Amino acid sequence: MLFTRSLATKVTKPSVIESAIILSRTPIITQQPSKLESTYCAYQRELERRLMWTFPQYYYFKRGTLAERKFLALQRGPVSKLPGVFYSKGVPDVRGNRERNAAQEIVLPLEQQSEDDPNESDSASSSHNINRRILPNSRITKADECGDLKSLERRLDKNLYLIVKSNKTGEWSFPSFLQNSKCKILHEIAESGLRELGGDKINTWTISTKPCKALVNGEKVTFFIKSHILAGKFEPKTEALEFAWVAKDELKEKVGDKYYEAIGFLLN
Repeated sequence: MLFTRSLATKVTKPSVIESAIILSRTPIITQQPSKLESTYCAYQRELERRLMWTFPQYYYFKRGTLAERKFLALQRGPVSKLPGVFYSKGVPDVRGNRERNAAQEIVLPLEQQSEDDPNESDSASSSHNINRRILPNSRITKADECGDLKSLERRLDKNLYLIVKSNKTGEWSFPSFLQNSKCKILHEIAESGLRELGGDKINTWTISTKPCKALVNGEKVTFFIKSHILAGKFEPKTEALEFAWVAKDELKEKVGDKYYEAIGFLLN
């Protein structure tokens, strides 16, 4: 006897379909190195400086010239090994007028004052001083100091995500848009809705046309589309709209716990 098995399934079509966009700004600078990474880089840098070749002064300063005399007058000669002397930092190892146990320090002469501006000084901060120290820009911007969440010039070493606040519920979430008869493709709904919400002065790149997450809430299904902002600025067309660019740790404090548990793993 042959038995057949039938499965009773009920397929329900969601009544509401939304397309949400996870718009992110990728990091602009590298992350702050840890203590271990800083120590390792400092060790490698010092080791490289000690093993580097001796500075070829003969290539840059011709022997017997005034330029060579000025250069030699600025150099700090190495300490030579003398009999009967105790050296706390180790016995000097001098080769070619260089202490090989340490990095070679070269002091270059200052350039002459500019003829156009004779009052300009040859100080350490002068732009004509080739010995001046190159200082990088600060990692902390004005937006960080002011706590401006609407600026993209903040948290430069983190991924920032665009979230908006609902006028009805007062909850924060990613921008989501309803499917309509004019546009039924998910990524096009998200892209067009973003520009209707924040203006067309924004250049974005959609990572994939396929959604990365489907969030079911009753009869409503929200599909999430990932995208990056390449240039431009998000400028809401309505002043009542509240938005913010937040990092992942800040997003957890803004949105609800249930919402974050559903989409937290999608964020970098």
